[in-house]
Amino acid sequence: MAEVVVALMVRVPVPGRVKTRLAAGVGEAAACTLYEAMVADVLAAVAASGLELHLVYDGNLDSLPAAWLAGAAVVRPQRGGDIGARMAGAFEDCLATGCEGVILAGSDLPDLEAAVIRRARVALAEHGAVLAPSADGGYGLIGLGRRTFRRELFTGDIPWSTDRVLAATLERFDRCGLAVHLLKTMRDIDTPADLDAYRRTPCPAAVNTNHALVRLLADPGAESCPIRRSPAGR
Repeated sequence: MAEVVVALMVRVPVPGRVKTRLAAGVGEAAACTLYEAMVADVLAAVAASGLELHLVYDGNLDSLPAAWLAGAAVVRPQRGGDIGARMAGAFEDCLATGCEGVILAGSDLPDLEAAVIRRARVALAEHGAVLAPSADGGYGLIGLGRRTFRRELFTGDIPWSTDRVLAATLERFDRCGLAVHLLKTMRDIDTPADLDAYRRTPCPAAVNTNHALVRLLADPGAESCPIRRSPAGR
């Protein structure tokens, strides 16, 4: 049984159903292509980290890309209503398998390299809880152990999808009497402004995301582009 696992939350890549805010600026097909590329990069980072992957999906299992399923030790549907309930459910389901800690990550984080995941694992062992803030005021990664998981970290009046998520979550940690270690801030890509900011300083290791972006900039009408494998050392 793995001591610490990575739970990755993904959505079935269907144009018009993923990255809708980004699609408002680049189109539904382009937004879906970029999302698939970001997932490919995150999956490569998890594989390079050496930690076991639990893929937690939203949508139709039969429509998940085979490449996403290939590296997962466990594949299960998301459960719960809002994003907080689904995150709490992912922790509960992973901990029910017998692991001692869970690192839950989003799938739209081209900055999420294997080294970040490894640092999260070390921080989880030393501090019991770890967060990686995101530039938009939320967070892209949260790690909790069997003794530090609290459902109330994800439920109640947390203002999801706003720039107050991180602050509200840190307040909730304090209310629960838990200390949390903060990693470096990462970038997720939710909006055209996020994409423009990422274009100015891309993550070199995010080869799929960068390749997709170059292709889509060269041909804004392109509906898809090939996904390349990331270097093994990412």
